[in-house]
Amino acid sequence: MKKSKMNIFIIIWVLVLMAILPLSAFSQERPIELRLAHMFPVMSAQHQHIELWVKRITDASNGRLAIRIFAANTLLPGPEIYSGVVKGAADIGLAARYKPEGFSIGSTFPFIVGAPDTVTARRVYDDVWKKFPKEMGEEWKDVKILYTIVMTTQHLTSRKTLRRCEDLRGQQIRVPSKEVASFVEDLGGTPVFMSPPDFAVGLEKGTVDGAYISLPSIMDYKQGGKLKYILMEPIGVPTNVFVAMNKKSYNRLPADLLDVLEKSYEWAKNDIMNRWVASNEDAKKYLKAEGVEMVYLPNDEKEKLVSLYNRSCDKIGADLDAKGYPGTEIVRFIRERLKYYAR
Repeated sequence: MKKSKMNIFIIIWVLVLMAILPLSAFSQERPIELRLAHMFPVMSAQHQHIELWVKRITDASNGRLAIRIFAANTLLPGPEIYSGVVKGAADIGLAARYKPEGFSIGSTFPFIVGAPDTVTARRVYDDVWKKFPKEMGEEWKDVKILYTIVMTTQHLTSRKTLRRCEDLRGQQIRVPSKEVASFVEDLGGTPVFMSPPDFAVGLEKGTVDGAYISLPSIMDYKQGGKLKYILMEPIGVPTNVFVAMNKKSYNRLPADLLDVLEKSYEWAKNDIMNRWVASNEDAKKYLKAEGVEMVYLPNDEKEKLVSLYNRSCDKIGADLDAKGYPGTEIVRFIRERLKYYAR
């Protein structure tokens, strides 16, 4: 009888503790698991960055936040990662935002941020966010942006002769957006919309001739033996690559884990920027070793390229104006910031 009363007392005491203590006191032993999907190869700078970021998050949370990485489109294909994060198919996504729906301003940035290098592009992009916070924030309202990433300079490259602008005439060129497609058309090329992995397959099959693409991507996808020419004049720096989180997944995290994430963002942006700067230099060595001809345009050809580039940027600004965005103002602001940093 006494033993029975003691058992009842223990049960009541446990119930009282559960009622008065915070739930976290009982749940901290089990880590919160999140799925992170990204589109980049496992040997890429992006994957190395995300692995280290995840490790830092795990360590800083004492193992309470566990993030499982699904690399190279294994959970979601690159163009579907953003929508997959919105719907919860992945908790976190790292990818370029390929589809323009709800992304009218941001989809132009791979092109109109005509920065000469990664460091300058990041400065300009951060400046645009500060100058136009409402317009920029509206385009990411369906997710929680953890941080945005500035990539490396993009270049025109081909398996066919490409030493002057007119050589692009008739060539099938991979592009990531309609803005870049319009520019390629002005140069006489035929734009083909596809992601970097799809471009690698198309190049292998001979269904596409070249691409608007970064040098590290050529190295990561081992395309050096297939691509023969690269125009070394940079044509924009993509800045719509994101690390974003599903809103429900984010909001269910306790305050201390949210703080762990918050404190990681500045380190993360610096880390990936430094990795891409180094990766760009590594890619140049790789291209040289593969016998790819790195073409530097003569002044007259360079002026022609820049003229078409500026014309396309002005058109982008006007198109955004027609949709109700401050497009021309943004294009003008970007040019002003580029001049500022050039000084």
